[in-house]
Amino acid sequence: MGLHIHFVGIKGTGMSALAQISARIEGATISGSDVEESFFTDSVLKRAQIPVLSFSPSNVEKADLVVASAAYTNQHPEIARALELNIPVLTYPQFLGRLLSKKRGISVSGTHGKTTTTAMLGMVMLNASFDPTIVVGSDVPSIGGNAHSGTGEFFVAESCEYRRHFLNYSPEHLIITNIEFDHPDYFQDLDDVISAFSELAQKIPEHGHIYIWAEDPNCQAIHGSAPITTFGLSEAADVRATEILFRDEQSSMKIMLKGQYVGDLDLHVAGRHNILNALATIAVCHEIGIPIKEVLDSLSKFTGTKRRFEHLGCNTNGALIVDDYAHHPTEIRTTLEGARLSFPDRRIRAVFQPHTFSRTEKLLQEFSLAFQSADEVVIADVFASAREQGNQTVSAHTLAELIQKQGIQARYIGTLDDIKHYLAQTLAPEDLVLTLGAGDVYKVGLGIVS
Repeated sequence: MGLHIHFVGIKGTGMSALAQISARIEGATISGSDVEESFFTDSVLKRAQIPVLSFSPSNVEKADLVVASAAYTNQHPEIARALELNIPVLTYPQFLGRLLSKKRGISVSGTHGKTTTTAMLGMVMLNASFDPTIVVGSDVPSIGGNAHSGTGEFFVAESCEYRRHFLNYSPEHLIITNIEFDHPDYFQDLDDVISAFSELAQKIPEHGHIYIWAEDPNCQAIHGSAPITTFGLSEAADVRATEILFRDEQSSMKIMLKGQYVGDLDLHVAGRHNILNALATIAVCHEIGIPIKEVLDSLSKFTGTKRRFEHLGCNTNGALIVDDYAHHPTEIRTTLEGARLSFPDRRIRAVFQPHTFSRTEKLLQEFSLAFQSADEVVIADVFASAREQGNQTVSAHTLAELIQKQGIQARYIGTLDDIKHYLAQTLAPEDLVLTLGAGDVYKVGLGIVS
């Protein structure tokens, strides 16, 4: 019999992705378990014909390997039973590192933009018949979900810095989209974050390649034995965009490679940040041998990912409802600036659900300054992580007051239901409602779409 791998917490975005690709890479039989609550990955797992069981210690008893979500400790009944039976237990990053080592790895890292960049890169490589294996932290229509189990030699993986998880990986290629202070429940300060990225860069072999954002001062601290290509908007960047024009949710630009014009790109996702994501993609694809024309043609067909400026629909009176995963001050500011560029005539009403008390407390001042492109801000209660229950160190009401002091209309309305009621009573046809956060704030938008 072949290898039997059981996934504890299989409905997680990353866990469901690994479950899908493991059957091919490991030649394994896959089983998994999770809570009964519905997630978008339910349909993904159903398409992959992977059954989801309710938690029970008996689920692991015939497994050869258990992969455990970071959401659970060794006290979880299934993990505890596996350890009792001496069945190997790997965490998500440990197992992803194992799979990545079996192919030519391309890690997409960075504080912001890694999901979209991974999705762009995966789609372009698929269209170029490279048939890569892909693991991405969102549902991506252009690749058929949050994972693709390819037959090609490359493996494109979104690679998170949290708890230095990405140091479990030994890729051949590394993208660093940007570096900022985040995850204050783990990292001490910005220098600690930079040290983690630097350590990952040192793992890239001499025959590999590193790609960094030219304008990010924190990326300039990255060095390694592998050659470095820069991407960005400045003249110093190896891969750059120039003569950029914004219209609606689109942008057009000329692409320069080492100072030489190589073609035009029409991008159908909003914001300058997505131009940078596309430039990182172009840099990698050029390095691995995909013709520039093919790369630009593919990128022109990219339509985004779930929860990244995702259009949920309209209210009955024509107000546009959009959702975005932005949960860090830089992401919020960038997303709102993109919204303002795309919809200059709409009243932008941002609904923000802070994510984790530790991030909200550490970056409170930065959050208060992030909403300058909004006409109104509604603040929901903090979405706490499981490890923060009972550790309420900062108030969402305080954040609303600080935003108000910046001259922006802001109010605290704690529950999502109360926010839905407020919006339903005050929506105007020219409004753009933009829900922001890594928790369940998207439910507000879904509740007011007609």
